[in-house]
Amino acid sequence: MNADSHTIALLMADARLPSGGYAYSSGLEPALQGGLPPGEIGAFLRARARTTTIVDAATAVVALSAGRRGDAYGPIERAWAARTPSRAARNSSRELGRGLLRLATTLWPDSAPIAGLTRITGGWSRPVVLGAVAAHAGVDAESLVRIAVYDDMACAVAALLKLEPGDPIDGVRLVIDACAGVADFTPQLSALTSPEAIPASSAPQSEAWAEAHAVTNRRLFRA
Repeated sequence: MNADSHTIALLMADARLPSGGYAYSSGLEPALQGGLPPGEIGAFLRARARTTTIVDAATAVVALSAGRRGDAYGPIERAWAARTPSRAARNSSRELGRGLLRLATTLWPDSAPIAGLTRITGGWSRPVVLGAVAAHAGVDAESLVRIAVYDDMACAVAALLKLEPGDPIDGVRLVIDACAGVADFTPQLSALTSPEAIPASSAPQSEAWAEAHAVTNRRLFRA
């Protein structure tokens, strides 16, 4: 990556990015409301990293490949949706996607990879938009995998400080451990180029928690 690519990669992994991520907990609030003991949050994040997050990271990489080639993103979005059974989880990701796309189109209105996302109604998932931004910025596939995983874990831990207040240093440890748990998959995921190759790693309990959370009015976060 060149200097500009490194800068954009850092921005993409920054929780202060004005794309709406502060309103989400990466499934942690639904899990805690569903009965997850606080002492098992680390296990929850490690499991999420190997399931939901891996699907999103792979989707972003395939979208990156499509953006570089000028291919349509529709088949990638459909493949991601087929691997995300929870309607609530799909809706949340597309809300985040809209926020990220708004930011991207404002910053880079003439970008061909990003312009490819404006040709459909109904919204795009966050990983597809993330891949398109990476294609515009020249972010390499391995860096994109790490960004996608880190972003999901860091979002959860940022929410954790509001849901179960504690020492922020403990949250940093949770992020490091969860990211380390999927590091060995990075080369494999970064080599993906087709929607069919996106892994189908389901998390049925998390999906059930997400569905229950979507219909309650006692929550701090959207998801």
